[in-house]
Amino acid sequence: MKLNQFLLFTLCLTFFACSTESTDTPEEENPADNTLLKKIIYNKGTVDEYSETYNYNGNKLISVVGTDGSEEWKNVYTYDDNDNLIKDDYFDADGHIASVVLEYNSENKIATYTETFLESSGLGDRKYKSVFTYNNDGTLTNKVYVSYSNSDFELGWTETITLNGKNIAEIADDEGYKISYGYDDKNGMFKNIHAIEVLNILSENEFGAYIYGNTNNIVSYVESDTSISGNYNDKYEYTYNEKNYPKTCIYTSQYGNGYEDIETIEFFYE
Repeated sequence: MKLNQFLLFTLCLTFFACSTESTDTPEEENPADNTLLKKIIYNKGTVDEYSETYNYNGNKLISVVGTDGSEEWKNVYTYDDNDNLIKDDYFDADGHIASVVLEYNSENKIATYTETFLESSGLGDRKYKSVFTYNNDGTLTNKVYVSYSNSDFELGWTETITLNGKNIAEIADDEGYKISYGYDDKNGMFKNIHAIEVLNILSENEFGAYIYGNTNNIVSYVESDTSISGNYNDKYEYTYNEKNYPKTCIYTSQYGNGYEDIETIEFFYE
C-alpha cells in the first residue's frame, strides 16, 4: 500500500428554504451558501511556496491546477450528460501521466473505477481497478484489483471504509494498513462542490488531486501499518472566516518520534 494517502470523502448536499415575499422584509433571512474554494497557497512567501487553483462550471469542478512557479501539474475532470463524473486525467510537465475512468450502479453511486498509468508516468505496466459494495451497516467495501503488463486483473487487497455521518472515520485494509480521521464542526472547504463524494474517493489514487474533507474539515490524521514500525500522526489547526470556512491553517506532519514537517496554508473562496 502507498503511505500517507489522503482519502477524505463523502457527499454533502445542502438544501435551502426560500423565504416568503414581503415589501417590508429583506430578500432572504438565510440566503443560499454557494461558497466554492478557489485557491490554496502553501508556504506563502517561502522558497517552498506552491499553489492550487480550482476551476468550475457552475459548481462542477473541471480542473485543479497546481504550480510552484516553475512547473505546473493539473487534474482535468469530465462529466457525462447526467452530470456524473466519468473521467479524471492527470498531466504534468512530462505530458499525460494517468487516467481514471469511473462507472456507476443503478442507484447512481460509484460502482467501479479503473486507474491506468501511461508510459510517461514510469508505471505504464500496471492498472488498478476498485470495485465498491455498499453494506447494510453503512460501511463500504472496496476490493482493489491489479493488472500488470495487460494481464488479467487479480485481487490485490480489500478495504473497509467506515463513516461518521457524512465524513469518513476510518479506512482499514486486510493487510494491516489503517487511516483514522478527526474533524472539526465547521463548514468543509469542499462541501459545495458537485460530486464531492466521488472526488474524495479519487484522492486515493497515485495522481489524484488532494481534495480533503467533505461536510467538515480534517483536524487529525493517523496512518499506521503493521508491516512497519513508524506511524504518521498529522494535525491541522485552522482559523475561520465569517462564514466558518477555513481561512488559514498550520499543518504539522509527524512520522514516528522523529521526522516532522510544518506547512502554512491559506484558503481563498469565490
